[in-house]
Amino acid sequence: MKPLLTTLAAAAFLGSTAFAGPSATAGYDSKDSKKAVIEPTPADSRFLFRLTSSYVFESDFKRGDDAKGDALHNEVELGYRIPVNINWQPANHTGQWYFRLGAQYSRFDFDNSGGLPLPNTLQSAAGVVALEFITEGRIGFLLQTKPGYYFEQNISNSAFDAPTTIGFAIPFSENFYGVVGATASILRAYPVVPSLGFLWKPTPQWSIYAVAPEPRITYQPTDHFAVWAGGELVYNSFRTDSTHNRSGTLDHAVVDYSEYRAGAGLSWTVANCALEVGGGYAFQRKFDFYRAENGYETDKGAPYARVEFRAAF
Repeated sequence: MKPLLTTLAAAAFLGSTAFAGPSATAGYDSKDSKKAVIEPTPADSRFLFRLTSSYVFESDFKRGDDAKGDALHNEVELGYRIPVNINWQPANHTGQWYFRLGAQYSRFDFDNSGGLPLPNTLQSAAGVVALEFITEGRIGFLLQTKPGYYFEQNISNSAFDAPTTIGFAIPFSENFYGVVGATASILRAYPVVPSLGFLWKPTPQWSIYAVAPEPRITYQPTDHFAVWAGGELVYNSFRTDSTHNRSGTLDHAVVDYSEYRAGAGLSWTVANCALEVGGGYAFQRKFDFYRAENGYETDKGAPYARVEFRAAF
């Protein structure tokens, strides 16, 4: 099964991009990964840290007798930037090139009931290798890959993937940037998908960030406080184990897992650290075993809560 919204998930090259520093209103590069190729980030930040946790409350599935479940997601990422000398610079930009190395661990835990052949855990452990160009506190160019294992419980060669992102910002004016890019992945339903979007700051306090996976409208009255509202697409692909259904059709199958959310929240920035809390409504969660032409999605939505901590030094 290959739903249209899976395309939007894959198109979200900003869902797997670079860290934004604590001064950023949205904070991090989506999923992928996470937030913006062009979001503000301190140009001299070398060590980067991000910790995210979210919980989607219980909701019913469309298939199965009294099938229901919730979702807990935790993710941690470390990174370190190394300055490199490259003669070429993106058009209309002056800044510094960096080679970034890091590691990321992500884990979903599900409390599923009702007999559907769904995994109770999906996780990934990957390295992070990126080349990025930072100009005036913004990432103007990004080439990133996350080679690692995307699995349920058992790590195998068939669970290897290297989701790769390329993207760059195009300045049309001092307050308006276009974003162009693409993502590639071995496991997911659509291996290569392009992405388009923009970031617009009509005033110093307001910004409109129209790029998946986290489009947002942000109001930042001070350097230390911001209020935001928008959407969020949580998405990744994993190789599952062999214990899900009696027929064996889902043994070692690839599953695209996705959540579609809308919410609002607050961000606080102090020195080199930022804390963001938010919540809202997850309209749907879906397990799409697209190669087996099978899938399970929730019948109704459920509230969710999310917290994220970032540091850049």
